[in-house]
Amino acid sequence: MISVLIIDDHPIVLDGSKLLFQGVEDIHIETESDPTNVLSQMQTTRFDVFLVDVNMNAKNGIVLAAEIKAFQEDAFVILYTGDDIRSYYPLILEKKIDGVLSKTVSRDKVIQTIRSIVQGDLVLPVDFINFINKKMQNNCEALKLTKKETQLMTMLMDGYTNKMIAEKLNVTQRTVERYLTQLFTLLDVTSRVQAIEVVKEKNLI
Repeated sequence: MISVLIIDDHPIVLDGSKLLFQGVEDIHIETESDPTNVLSQMQTTRFDVFLVDVNMNAKNGIVLAAEIKAFQEDAFVILYTGDDIRSYYPLILEKKIDGVLSKTVSRDKVIQTIRSIVQGDLVLPVDFINFINKKMQNNCEALKLTKKETQLMTMLMDGYTNKMIAEKLNVTQRTVERYLTQLFTLLDVTSRVQAIEVVKEKNLI
């Protein structure tokens, strides 16, 4: 029996994700809507696979994934996101994430991915190879921020909150969280403080 914990702070999405596994006899599902409770839950219950939403209010899913891996080295962590999954390819290499799934994929794809990862199979999107090739080609190139990334970093350095950034850019706070997640991935950091340190150290602005 494969034990899976689905972590998502949207109750409707969480319930819908759980329904995907109805009638699947070899997978046991539990859910958690508060990411700050996960580590304490792991102290009493062992899970094989963690299906983690990336953009959560209480704790970023990437930060949580790293904490899960630190707490349980043999845990399998799959990022489960509504964003373009290509934004998270660097994490597969740099953060030892075991997989990335879009919330738009089919029920069969989700189930098969979980089974395959637990069996030790390599499960990667088709265009991940293109990402690796591009990464190898760009290894020696200097990191550069886009205009949007520079604007976002400038606001972070000026002490803007997510709400203030959302108002400035005329987008939702959820969108800002997605922007920050992608920016942190690019900079290989997990917090605002670390992002600012890297930008200053590498003179990116």
